[in-house]
Amino acid sequence: MTKHRGLVAGASALTVLAGVAVVWILARPDGPEPSAWVDAFALAAVSTLFGLGMLALVDAEPAPGTVAVVAALWGATSLISAWLQVAERAGAGPLDVGLRDMATGVESGLPVIVCVLGALAVLGWSYAAASGARSGGVNAYVVGAIAAVGILVSSVTGHAGQSSWVPLVVGVHAIAAAWWVGTLAALVLTVRGRGGWARSLPVFSERAIVVVGVLTVTGVIAGVAQIGIGSQWWDTGYGRVLVAKVVALGCAVAVAWWHRTTWLAKARRHGASEKDSIRHAGYELALLTLVLGLAAGLAATGV
Repeated sequence: MTKHRGLVAGASALTVLAGVAVVWILARPDGPEPSAWVDAFALAAVSTLFGLGMLALVDAEPAPGTVAVVAALWGATSLISAWLQVAERAGAGPLDVGLRDMATGVESGLPVIVCVLGALAVLGWSYAAASGARSGGVNAYVVGAIAAVGILVSSVTGHAGQSSWVPLVVGVHAIAAAWWVGTLAALVLTVRGRGGWARSLPVFSERAIVVVGVLTVTGVIAGVAQIGIGSQWWDTGYGRVLVAKVVALGCAVAVAWWHRTTWLAKARRHGASEKDSIRHAGYELALLTLVLGLAAGLAATGV
């Protein structure tokens, strides 16, 4: 099944890029900065890490090696994004940015510092877990907590940070989105066999109903708070991207509901093979990672 998991990962990477590309098209001439392409991968990585850390909520357990790979990807993409942002603000090429520039040129050092230190802390957890000093279960919640901090500090900067209460709504929205896409990705990476999906998928589906509700409500509130209600939803690049994000999220909800009436029922009675479950999860993940790409591009787009 490694091949099928690889196909899902590859397709998800492509849809992340597609999401940023849609932002670039819809938001012109105020499109996202080049660093948004890397930000999208960092967001996908930290969301997956959050899902891995919260797997105990759906009766599954992450492998330390998988956690380590995802944490390394999160840390690397966070550093690359910060490097590109410094170059953009300095009006220089990426190759002209040195370590001193990196130390002094990041507009806000908190997000990148938290992300890099968080990734290193998770790598330390993975080493300890693989060495037997820790095991999965409740200890894996440490990974989820670290990833949650990284998600929050990244989501509440920029546009969200311009209000006293909008950051709270945006933070809840970001955590809900990360749980949905991250846990589904973690299930693909972790769960084995018909029995594993029969055990974890029903629990995931039940919890996802509440999460999707929170995601929808907070998304509407945050969108209206940031640009109001009116023609700016289609007359501005930011508004058009918001509309695209709503449409993509609506499609993901529709697919998730279809899965709840078909795939879930089959998996619950051990009627869905591991290959079938990975394939269905891949369909849903493709839409969700498209939304992540839109979200990353939107965060780097002027209101």
